Amino acid sequence: MKKYLKVCALLSLSVACLLSFSSCEKPGTELSELMIMQGIGIDTTNDGFKVTVELLNNEQSGSPGGNGNSENKTKIYTAEGKTVGEALRKLITKSGNEPMFAHNRVIVIGEEAANRNLSDILDFFERNYDSRASQLLCVAKNTTGEKVIRAKLLTDTIKSKILENMLEESAKQSLVPKVRIIDAINYIKDEASGLCIPAVKIQKNGENENFDLDGCAIFGTDSTFSMYIDSQAAEGIAILNDKFEEGVISADLPNGQKASFYINKGKSKYKIIQENGVLHYNLTVKLSCDLEGVQGAEYFNTDTGVIEAFQTAVGEALCKKAENTLIVLQGKHGADVVRYGKRLRLKENDLYKNMINDWDKIFPEIKLTITTDVTIRRIGEETFHSKKT
Repeated sequence: MKKYLKVCALLSLSVACLLSFSSCEKPGTELSELMIMQGIGIDTTNDGFKVTVELLNNEQSGSPGGNGNSENKTKIYTAEGKTVGEALRKLITKSGNEPMFAHNRVIVIGEEAANRNLSDILDFFERNYDSRASQLLCVAKNTTGEKVIRAKLLTDTIKSKILENMLEESAKQSLVPKVRIIDAINYIKDEASGLCIPAVKIQKNGENENFDLDGCAIFGTDSTFSMYIDSQAAEGIAILNDKFEEGVISADLPNGQKASFYINKGKSKYKIIQENGVLHYNLTVKLSCDLEGVQGAEYFNTDTGVIEAFQTAVGEALCKKAENTLIVLQGKHGADVVRYGKRLRLKENDLYKNMINDWDKIFPEIKLTITTDVTIRRIGEETFHSKKT
């Protein structure tokens, strides 16, 4: 009997725990009384900040009778304050509801706000108990965070969700880095590291607008905006950062044709050495890829020489992209966004300690050597593409 009572007690306790953790809502607060944020745009004012938020329309988003119109699924409010936190809290004066940050997807930093110290913007999200560390960051290029949040998209879904999906999928394809709140904070706190954040712009499409990822915004070790890099350089960041796992790369073949390859697997490793006072970063990259297409080729054979030519072409294209990106980052307004300083600290801490005070001068002098090991996994259906003999 005692055993039975213990089992019942444990079951009751388990049910109580499940019920208590089954909701993200604050105790005693109805869903309709919360501002469930989806996206936050941050801009500057003369004496502080302005926030623009996309919120779920609680009356429509979960209603079977909703007409599926994006204007009904979300609401947009703005508020101002001397700090980002004050501006966000003042949203309650606009809607009468309590802000809820736990479901926010993206934070869009307006271009003028990006020219402020980034720490001033991120401080609230680092400290706030309800804020998720996994929120994605992007910079509004040539525009404001408000205009991105208010963009007139030709779609019936949540705009912040579209932007979140663009950032997630582009990062998977090595087109831009994936930058979460926690990533940005870790970079900022590293005395040698800069920060690279995807840049989004708005494109006109008749009466409507579209989002478009356009390279990245670079921030220096002092958390201030340094420059924009284009999409080609942004792709090189993934190679230099050991995160080139998937993606597409175009290569020039010996006969003058161009070919595109899909990278389905990538793995890289650095070795750091010092020679004559100069740091040499030797990067070894192993890739597995599939041939996706050859421009101007009606057919090709599959002998060993052709496969080797493909492998060489891919390796050369990858090296060129990475080297060109590093040249940009080592330029006058560049920054160590590939964290070469951190790599040195982890591998040669004593050497790092001797160099860290002059890292801004040392980073531009770093030499990079890349060795590639490319495997062509597939070149297409042999039945259709092989040369007949």
